[in-house]
Amino acid sequence: MTSLKTQTLAGLKWSSLSQFGRQGMQLLTTIILARLLSPTDFGLVAMAMVVIGFVNIFNDLGLSAAVIQQKNPSSALLHSIFWVNVAFGTLVMLILFLSATWIGHFYQEPQVIPLLQILSLTFVISGLSTLPQALLQRQLAFQQLAKLEIGATLFASGVGISLAVTGHGALSLVYQTLAGAALTTLLLWNASHWRPQWIFDWAAVKMVSRYSLNLTGYSIFNYFIRNADNLLIGRYLGAQELGYYNLAYRILLYPLATISGVIGRVMFPTYAQIQEDDARFRRAYLQVASSIALITFPMMLGFIVLAEPFILTMFGTQWSPVILLVMILAPLGLVQSIGTTVGAIYLAKGRTDWMFKWGIGTGILAMTAFVIGLHWGIIGVAVAYAILSLFILAYPNFAIPFKLINLRVNELWLVIRLPLLSSLLMALTMRGLQFILPAEMSTGWELVILVPVGCVTYLLYSFLVNQAQLLEVYTILKGESKL
Repeated sequence: MTSLKTQTLAGLKWSSLSQFGRQGMQLLTTIILARLLSPTDFGLVAMAMVVIGFVNIFNDLGLSAAVIQQKNPSSALLHSIFWVNVAFGTLVMLILFLSATWIGHFYQEPQVIPLLQILSLTFVISGLSTLPQALLQRQLAFQQLAKLEIGATLFASGVGISLAVTGHGALSLVYQTLAGAALTTLLLWNASHWRPQWIFDWAAVKMVSRYSLNLTGYSIFNYFIRNADNLLIGRYLGAQELGYYNLAYRILLYPLATISGVIGRVMFPTYAQIQEDDARFRRAYLQVASSIALITFPMMLGFIVLAEPFILTMFGTQWSPVILLVMILAPLGLVQSIGTTVGAIYLAKGRTDWMFKWGIGTGILAMTAFVIGLHWGIIGVAVAYAILSLFILAYPNFAIPFKLINLRVNELWLVIRLPLLSSLLMALTMRGLQFILPAEMSTGWELVILVPVGCVTYLLYSFLVNQAQLLEVYTILKGESKL
């Protein structure tokens, strides 16, 4: 029988392939589409996606996570959850389709109405796919998931670019999303051996309702934290300003989503299987956190140095307002890349009620900060978000879930301080070199020089000050570490 460690390492490998492949394709697609579409087109779709993302929280009601967390979910529970998802997805589609006009009036932007109506179809589609996907995750079948997700993303990117070339504007991004969701659902059904039956057991659903509804409640307030800025900017500053802000956020989100998404997705079902062994849980968590820091810390600090040449080279001068936004938001990646891992602790321990209560508090603080920052435009919103995340929410974001596994925050600091030091030294070296490069040098050549210098110096500094953690990551990749 395959060991948990072997399954987890294989899951990390295939989930990494999926995330790197998909995020790489999406970044390339975004670069191409940014040349074909206007900031206003991106802003219109960002307005629609704020609403879609929020409504999507309710589409699953946290039931799929309950399937993963449960040790032995019954057949009746699985069938019941499937039918709840399908029925609720259909209801959400109808509500969103009918309310699209009102949402367009809220934004004072009628062009967003048809975008929302088309995107509402994704809720029926996702209602059919959430349970098969959860079952494959529970089985740690990440090889199958990786193949189908990469295929669907490639297809969706082709659809988006083709429509943009033929002059469909913002609809290109909308149909790209719809095409990806549809093909993903078809491939998930092909990969999963589970098939629904006409069985519904309300008692089985009620047994997991406390877990799932608390998770949904947390997701609502967490969504407000991540999208209240978009909502307020779209409403009060307009589509173009939102387009700038959204692109800055997406640029930073790609590496974070790639690394943290890979690990969090695999570690939740893994943690669920060791939820009663705190010592093993702590060891696994700290290994995960240190591995994330080794990768994301140099990325985020590198973005601060490379913001100007990267934006001007990849996106063009029309996106120059994004440069300062990237420099302000990049430090958040240091905290957020590690912070995304704590959700799996709550989920695996079955304490989604703690998640919910924490989400309420952070949601209130986030909305307050964004309203204050809005007075100084998109820069003010970015600064407000940075202050809130780095100086107010960072410590409790870790301290609260760590209580569930008897872990202290300073133990986390001990495993991330050396990656931080190596990354700071790398960034200072890159900045020093940047000062002595000829002023007339093109931004493209600046990137060609600074990126490899950053990679080499980071590895060198890591070897000098952080050999132990590098060796630990190597043993994890070889499958020789304990889990």
